[in-house]
Amino acid sequence: MTTADESLAALIADTQHFSPSVRLSAFRSLSKLGVVANQALPDLTNALNDEDAKIREGAAQAIGQLGREAMPTMVRMLTHPDKYVRRNAVWGLGKLGPQAKAVMGELCQALKDEDPRTAAGAAQAIGSMGAEAAPAVPQLAEAMRGTNIVLCRLAAKALSQIGRPSLATLISHLKHHDPFVKGEAAVALGWMGPAAAAAVQPLTELLRGSQMRKASPSQYASGLLGCGTPTTPVAPPSPVAADNQTEEGTRINAVTALGRIGPDAMTALPYLQDALTDASDSVRRAAEVAIRQVQGVE
Repeated sequence: MTTADESLAALIADTQHFSPSVRLSAFRSLSKLGVVANQALPDLTNALNDEDAKIREGAAQAIGQLGREAMPTMVRMLTHPDKYVRRNAVWGLGKLGPQAKAVMGELCQALKDEDPRTAAGAAQAIGSMGAEAAPAVPQLAEAMRGTNIVLCRLAAKALSQIGRPSLATLISHLKHHDPFVKGEAAVALGWMGPAAAAAVQPLTELLRGSQMRKASPSQYASGLLGCGTPTTPVAPPSPVAADNQTEEGTRINAVTALGRIGPDAMTALPYLQDALTDASDSVRRAAEVAIRQVQGVE
């Protein structure tokens, strides 16, 4: 009978096989084993320099599953010339959560990677540390203001995961000239929920400052005007994607964020009620839901 140790030894031996398909199969099997396959780390590391791009990527994927022991290797992978190796490095470090705090500086540097997915993965990895990643707030704020729209969203998400230490930064981004940045800051504050109570006034100002257009009488039920609680629950629209940010999108995200803050956003209630007369159906639906959340109805 073959023991687990013998099976692992066989897989490690296969990482040196002359056949690329056999080697790739070994990498996949080692990936499934996770930290149990730590003995394979030296051979997997050697494979990162293989001439075959698929071999390099397969080895990188396996290393990303090896846990904390492979962290030094993953850090070195962050500067590998192959973007697929770098991507697997940030993804692997992201799985470690707060355990990767010691390499936060390297992950912050990866936020500037020329490969958009590597940069976005770095933001996710930092966000997975939660409040432990507070020192990375300035770098995440800078990443929000770049030209990578996906990175903007994920950096904002990471700031929301960090929590209170990033609150002032997200609030300041509500006044940014770029609607992408303003919108994603609002979404992130909404993700924080009641912890973002300090953002109620800036979110209200964002809602008031946007170019709200009134609906015609035929566009909304007269029974909703001026009321505090819509009679029929409705599903809120999803936050507007950063690549589709408009004045309407800004209003939707501000309204949605106020709703998610809940009863602590009671001072915004008159403006949410006013949003029930907005020309945009999506804004009106978001306002209906937000009013119920602020009033504690749902």
